[in-house]
Amino acid sequence: MARNDVEYFARRAQQERKRAECCDDSSARRVHQEMAERYTAKLVARDPQMAQGDVA
Repeated sequence: MARNDVEYFARRAQQERKRAECCDDSSARRVHQEMAERYTAKLVARDPQMAQGDVA
């Protein structure tokens, strides 16, 4: 995975977490949390050590 990909996935995970925090609707909040988890999973798949730190 290119460095640009790592930066993109980390940025998107952080954005999705922020969006989840701002949601009043529980369904929308859950979707944003799931998206954040998916972006984070892409990072961890590349480098398992990233699971130990905050990637967002």
